[in-house]
Amino acid sequence: MRFSALFALLLLAVMACALTACGDDDDTPDPSGSTTATPTHTTPGTSPMPSGSTATPAPTTPGQTFAPVPTDTSGGATYIVQPGDTMYSIAQRFGTTVAAISAANGISDPTSISIGQVLAIPAGSGATPGPTAAPTPPPSAGGSAQVIRAGNISRNTVAFTFDAGSDAGYTVLILDVLRDNGITSSFGMTGAWADQYPDLLRRIVNEGHTLINHSYDHPSFTGASGNGIPLTQAERWDQLDRTEQIVQELSGATTLPYFRPPFGAYDQSVNDDVGARGYSYNVMWTVDSRGWMGYSAPEITQRCLDNASAGAIYVFHVGSASQDGPALQSLIDGLEAAGYSIGDMNAVLAP
Repeated sequence: MRFSALFALLLLAVMACALTACGDDDDTPDPSGSTTATPTHTTPGTSPMPSGSTATPAPTTPGQTFAPVPTDTSGGATYIVQPGDTMYSIAQRFGTTVAAISAANGISDPTSISIGQVLAIPAGSGATPGPTAAPTPPPSAGGSAQVIRAGNISRNTVAFTFDAGSDAGYTVLILDVLRDNGITSSFGMTGAWADQYPDLLRRIVNEGHTLINHSYDHPSFTGASGNGIPLTQAERWDQLDRTEQIVQELSGATTLPYFRPPFGAYDQSVNDDVGARGYSYNVMWTVDSRGWMGYSAPEITQRCLDNASAGAIYVFHVGSASQDGPALQSLIDGLEAAGYSIGDMNAVLAP
């Protein structure tokens, strides 16, 4: 009798344990007969991602960052925007362009991306992202920057360059005239000007013009046009890097590989120092309009036409102290009538 009672107690204990185990995991087959995948374990408040879906950022705690996780999507990849990212730095990371990423994601303003946003990276781009911080301009493979005073003389192409370092002046007029004539040019950009006029910078970039690094606040790198004391290498690099960072953050563009020295003052040490920051070309000029010297619009036009030549690089200024803006349309008309095509630095250096 004692044995039967003990056996009954043991049987009840075994049944209780079995019922508890069944409550932890349900291995009952799907009634429909199909097999379902084992569910992925998730943290409270999240759900497993369906196969083939695009990643979306999960909620984060303050200070938490998203890991760059590229996943294949139709031959391309996706990327989660990190703190400090710009469209330009992301494009550099994947070996593609700002325009290609913008088009793939329906982005009209490349500065509008936000932390945690998922971007589709077009097929054909690199598959592995690099560091999440915006890149520092790499050392130039050629070492010292090459001084350029004119472009390819075998083609009837000239380059327009506009330095932007003071006020907004005639910038809108200049951009309107260039747009209406289907001309892209290069703008010598100071970081201070870009910071003060971000909408104009974005318009310059969005309308296809290229940029030249013209320093942050226009000091003489050699000291020749200032206090006679040249900037140190660290000071020169800071001038370049600050401008490049501002341009990237505001527009997604870059000033590489072009540099223009403030006041046109340079020596071999300047060429070495800017070359070490990735600037392959020290862009000087063939023709100075002298608008900054107070020449009138007709005088500017006549001077620029008289000195026209294949491969010529023109230097103008956007500021209100110069009449380069008001002279622009008549100069374009005169150059085109003489058989010249007009473009930016890329166009005039093309073979």
